[in-house]
Amino acid sequence: MSLKTCLDRHLILAVAGLLACDPDEPAPASTCPVEQVTRMAAPGRDWNLEAGSRVSFSAFGDRLLYTFDAYDDPDRSYFLLDRCGGVPERFSLLDGPASRFTGIETDAGWVLYAERDERYFVLDRLDVPGFDEPRPVLGLPDIRLHGWGDARRLIFTSDSEGLSNLSGVAGLGGRTYEMYIHHGDPDVPAVELGKTIVNPQYADDHILVLSDDGSLRRVDDRIGESALLLGGVRRHWFHAATRRLIWQQIGDDISEPVFLRDLAGGEDLPIAVNTFAQLSWNRLELPDQGATGNWLFNASGSHAALFGPERFVAAVVRTADGAAVEPPADSRLLGAPADEFSLLFDDGDEAALARWNPDVGALREWYRGPSGAPLPVAFALEDDFIDYLVLDPDGNAGTLWRFDHRTGQATLIAPRMGPAIRLDDDRYLTFLSTSKYYRPADIVLFDPDSGLYTTLAKDIDNYHYFPDQGLIYAVSRSDAPGLYAAPIPSK
Repeated sequence: MSLKTCLDRHLILAVAGLLACDPDEPAPASTCPVEQVTRMAAPGRDWNLEAGSRVSFSAFGDRLLYTFDAYDDPDRSYFLLDRCGGVPERFSLLDGPASRFTGIETDAGWVLYAERDERYFVLDRLDVPGFDEPRPVLGLPDIRLHGWGDARRLIFTSDSEGLSNLSGVAGLGGRTYEMYIHHGDPDVPAVELGKTIVNPQYADDHILVLSDDGSLRRVDDRIGESALLLGGVRRHWFHAATRRLIWQQIGDDISEPVFLRDLAGGEDLPIAVNTFAQLSWNRLELPDQGATGNWLFNASGSHAALFGPERFVAAVVRTADGAAVEPPADSRLLGAPADEFSLLFDDGDEAALARWNPDVGALREWYRGPSGAPLPVAFALEDDFIDYLVLDPDGNAGTLWRFDHRTGQATLIAPRMGPAIRLDDDRYLTFLSTSKYYRPADIVLFDPDSGLYTTLAKDIDNYHYFPDQGLIYAVSRSDAPGLYAAPIPSK
């Protein structure tokens, strides 16, 4: 019997309990790879869409954590299921519902955390059979904290103190945080990084932590050992691959020097002066001024550029030796895709976008449109072309174009494209909203070679794509709500 038949026959998930398939029946079929649309789990008879019942899930490695209950249901139940199928397990958690789950991947496997009543718990090691006893994360203060996973750590930050618009900068009354890090072992307390942190950045297995007093410390986030790297730092920017650090020195808050340091060597090279310090770091709270004063590395870290007022490029340096590089005149800095910088130029009634390679000085325009109109969003980048989205006014979807630098021509790829994943065979999985609220949405497969759209699932709430399996998605607004798996049709 297939998994779909088993689930449809027994409606194995009920809020009051969990019913397995008949033990005399064959085991549920594997969905890795999934061969047809399969309902992996279905809600019980008290499902009530109008009362707020929803299918929601998160993927943590190969495990799916899901619920069918309303978000505010005090008796909310959760279940764990392997993404390749099998019988779901009711997940015994804390007394009452958790408001948020977060997972991190450790050397020993995935570890799941939950937040409830502003407290955090280590819930379960997902790669170990059976459920663990929930245990509070040790070493955290009795204050409101916000937890979020990043790579292989869970990071906790307090509510911020100071000016909400001014972040990442020391000594100016901006936002500061208490910060702690945990690595998944319930017997090991969280490591405190500092009480007045303004800007943390990862540096290999350490973190560079800037505090509001201007001290920049290198902290081992597993044991808490800390070493002072620099003092008098207003703001810093770090590129992990090249180990290059750019930092601005605390001065008169009018005109302050900026230095480049190779962390392997330790020498500070003067590279620029921020003469617009009082306009920097979103102090004016204007859309075009928020990035002012910040430095941006390109992908390889070979160059870095300084955002001036209104995004004009104020300086560019080669990070190997700190040598200045002249940017294109009157250019505004938008980003740094690959090893190039994305630049904006005003040309009368038109705005032009270009790719600039500081290594060779090549400047290649790829878009031109009415000045003041919303700018397109770069989607994919190759040496010979750039794909970009021209968004609709609501921002949920748009048209996908390709500009070919060899021909100088732009070609329409897709007349309708939302948030998307480009598959290895050059097709696109796209999430196309069916309402102005972004969700629910349809998952659609688009083939640019044929121009055909194939709807894989309708009115879904969220999804996860597994390249070796296909789609896992949640459907609430349906006559058959549940958690589903679906294959990606072959090309």
